[in-house]
Amino acid sequence: MKFHSALALGLLLSACSQADDPGSESADTVAAAKPETAQAPGFTPAYLEGQWCHTHNIMDHERSDEMLSYIFSQDGTLLYQNNPSTEVDRPGSYAIEGRNIKIKPTLAFFNMELQSMSRDELILKMPYGEMHWSRGACKPPA
Repeated sequence: MKFHSALALGLLLSACSQADDPGSESADTVAAAKPETAQAPGFTPAYLEGQWCHTHNIMDHERSDEMLSYIFSQDGTLLYQNNPSTEVDRPGSYAIEGRNIKIKPTLAFFNMELQSMSRDELILKMPYGEMHWSRGACKPPA
């Protein structure tokens, strides 16, 4: 019985060491299977292209309205509003890495991960809550 356990352990360690070797076929398979590195289907610069409204955040079950407009380009650049009453003219950039997105400079301090997306809605998960976005310009308060 010890032989079978030793054999199984040896095979497992062998597979793990191959996965760590960046040149091996199994390394690509293992990396692709990790959820934090796997590309979310459709979460691309082409999906983000155009104007979006960062409508609100939900943190600790409390909602905070943001109503800030962003215009995303496919080349990784963007324009944004400094506050809801200014023009959408501040330059910035963004990068999608797997299921994560970094938006600089405005939201660079947040680690944001795709939680859900549809054609016109996007929810990004932050360490302490959620960021809600909707496609199009922000609508002024009624």
